[in-house]
Parts: sequence; structure tokens; C-alpha cells
Amino acid sequence: MEDPHAPIARYLRERRESLGLTRSGLSAVAGISAGLIQKIEQGTRSPTLEALTALCDALQIPEPFRDHLVSLSLAPRYDKPAPPRVPIPETEQLLLDGFAYPASLQSFPTFDVLAVNAPWARQFPGLLPGTTLLEWMLLDPAARRVVVEWERQIHASVYSFRVIGPGVVPQARIDELVASCSRAPEWERLWTTEPAPPYGIDSPELLVRHVDTGEPIALALHNLDFGLPRRTWSLVAMVPKPAA
Repeated sequence: MEDPHAPIARYLRERRESLGLTRSGLSAVAGISAGLIQKIEQGTRSPTLEALTALCDALQIPEPFRDHLVSLSLAPRYDKPAPPRVPIPETEQLLLDGFAYPASLQSFPTFDVLAVNAPWARQFPGLLPGTTLLEWMLLDPAARRVVVEWERQIHASVYSFRVIGPGVVPQARIDELVASCSRAPEWERLWTTEPAPPYGIDSPELLVRHVDTGEPIALALHNLDFGLPRRTWSLVAMVPKPAA
């Protein structure tokens, strides 16, 4: 795995630059010296939790990314091995099959699809176990037909992978996904730019074309972790939102 401090330094620098702030400008807002900010961005000084919190506030970093940076900063002190990847238990496939609407099990931040129910397979043709959301969205023509706001959705997913992947995902796996996704003509732009806010993180939804009617429908998106027993995957469940 990559040194956990390197992705912190890279993200803070990229976030500052995307907001058009100089180190001096960020220093004035965050109450941290420009010299310390330079050392943090260069990776020669690890930020304290207090400094990291002040920088996140000043840079208006969205909550999930902020939580990720804090977790990375604490990793050397409280490092625990990840639970081993185990086959999907039959009981969890039964859980998926109990949903009337699309549901899947996915591993983040690589968006690996591990199991799906029948409504998912119908609504998202080709997005099946053994694939990733990133590759499906970028390389499968079905994605552009199904996802109404394709550009916004894929940009947010790519950005999440780029920010959260380093320090969590083995570099070899990141390189593998980048090589695969780079076959899409939009990849370079999506990979090197930050999507415009709002990110839709607090109340995520996905606008898709109904599998039967072709009409746009909004699906409320829920990403739920397993507490007991702990799993290396999450439950992704979708429910139609009432018409406005």
C-alpha cells in the first residue's frame, strides 16, 4: 500500500489549487503558517489532527472525504489488518433477493460488483458480479443509455476513486483499473479534474431510464455497511423517489 501520508498531501494540494488559493491565502483562512502548509503538501510533515481539521474546514472538504483523510492520518497509530475477503454468504444473497428494487453488494472505493439481485440485473444490463461500476459506466454503451446524467455521475465516481483509493487500495489494483478505464476517450479529463459541487453525497440519488418504459425515474441511493459480522463490502440499495 502507498504511504498513507502521501495521498493526504496530494489531495490537500489539489484541493487548494482547485479553489484558486495560494498557500498564503489558505494560511489566512485556516490559521496555519504557510510554511507548515508547504511541508504538509510536500509530504515532509504529517499534519496533526487539529491542523488537518483546520485545513479541511478552510478547504470546504466534503464530509466523506474529510473522514477518509482523518482515517488515513490515524492509520499508522491504529493500523488493523482488513478482514479477509470471503465468498458471498448465501444469507446475503437472500438479503439482496428480498429487495423489490435494485440492490447489490459492492467493494469500495473500487466499485467492484460482488453480487446483485434480479431487479439490478434488469435495470443495469452488464453491471454484474465480476465487473466494476467505473468500467461499466465508461466502457459499456448500455450505461449511457440507462444513466440520464451520465457525465455528472461518472465524474463523481471517478473522483471518489481517485481521492479515496490511494492508501487504501493496492497500487497495482489502482493501476489496473486506470489502464482499463483509460480506453474511454473521456478518461483523462475525468481523472484529472474535480467535479462541480454539489457532489450529492448527503442525499445521493441516481436518475435512470426505467427498464420497461424508458421514462426517467429518480432512485434514492443507499450505501450501507455491515456491522456484525464485519464485511469488506457494502450493500447498495435503490428505491424510487416519489414524483414531485
